[in-house]
Amino acid sequence: MKSRFHSYLLTFGHICTDISQGALPAMLPFLILYYGLSYAEAATLVLASSIVSSVIQPLFGWLGDRFDRPWFMSVGIMLAGCGIALIGYVDNYWLMFASASVCGVGVALFHPEGGKLANIVAGSQKGTGISNFSVGGNIGFALGPVIATFALTVFGMHGTALFLVPATCMALLLLSQTKAYRAFGEQEIVRKKSIGQGSERDDWPGFLKVTAVNFLRSIVGTGLMVFVPLYWVAVLDQPRELAALMLTFYSAAGAVATFFGGRIADRIGFKRMIVLSFGATCPLLILFVLSSNLIVATVLILLVSVSLSSAYSPIVALGQSYLPNRLGLASGISLGVVVSIGGVTSPLIGAVGDTYGLTASMAIICCVSLLAAALSLLVVRHRGIREKEKG
Repeated sequence: MKSRFHSYLLTFGHICTDISQGALPAMLPFLILYYGLSYAEAATLVLASSIVSSVIQPLFGWLGDRFDRPWFMSVGIMLAGCGIALIGYVDNYWLMFASASVCGVGVALFHPEGGKLANIVAGSQKGTGISNFSVGGNIGFALGPVIATFALTVFGMHGTALFLVPATCMALLLLSQTKAYRAFGEQEIVRKKSIGQGSERDDWPGFLKVTAVNFLRSIVGTGLMVFVPLYWVAVLDQPRELAALMLTFYSAAGAVATFFGGRIADRIGFKRMIVLSFGATCPLLILFVLSSNLIVATVLILLVSVSLSSAYSPIVALGQSYLPNRLGLASGISLGVVVSIGGVTSPLIGAVGDTYGLTASMAIICCVSLLAAALSLLVVRHRGIREKEKG
């Protein structure tokens, strides 16, 4: 690894970005309580953040591939923090929608450049490097609900201003490292030319296969982030505060799995890790939906988080390996757009919940996880890392 300091600094940047993104699902029960939103309306706020990110994130990735723009990360973190903070200061639904969209723009700015630099700084340890970076997202999603629950419980809806603190501090810190990150980019160009990688062709078919699996993973993962706290309240009859806390436990388990997932994949192979992870997720998720016992449901949903998240870093690293000449674009899609896909589908799943109950919503998520397990078998090892894989 070229620089562990910068690898972990990028991880902290990812944490501060996804703190804002992860807080939004935990805020939904409070918004439903205070403003009487329906399940579909609440889930659509996640859509507002996600759809904007989906549309513009490839553009930011493309721009980052043409010219190094490490300052995108700082601007992105600030916009994400400001967007989530503004939600607490408006009582009009469409202003909430607009604020969530601002958060989405920030997320779109951060991920392509952050993912590209995490890949470059990782050197030859791609699985480990991407794990370090990716786990930042999990930690951010874990801390987001904690901060949101504390802020909204103690200070009311105006407590969302608290999200400006980590966003501002990290944005300034990353901005101070702009020259260093530009130097890493220049060194990578020289390195590739020296070993003959500058003319390596992009493998779009391979990238599209692994991205399809990543899309399905996003639908399952985002669906669970949105509907687990609602499921805890409506189906398991638990208080809203415990529901938000459960989301934190869920995200924390995912963070641990993400951290070790890339490291294990470096040893047993990226494809094998992906197949095993999705193969375990589906039956665990079905058992969770069938369970009505709080303790059993808690254990099962944490195991679902572990199995689903352990595939994240291998999928991202494998996707980047298919597009060596477009790391920013690959990062924007693998780390950002696929997450947004989950937000796009959440309102549809929420509409099913409004009509047939949240158990029906969870059943749809189970079906998507089954499809992901089947498609993971079609993922092909990349020629550049095949020799590192076992079996």
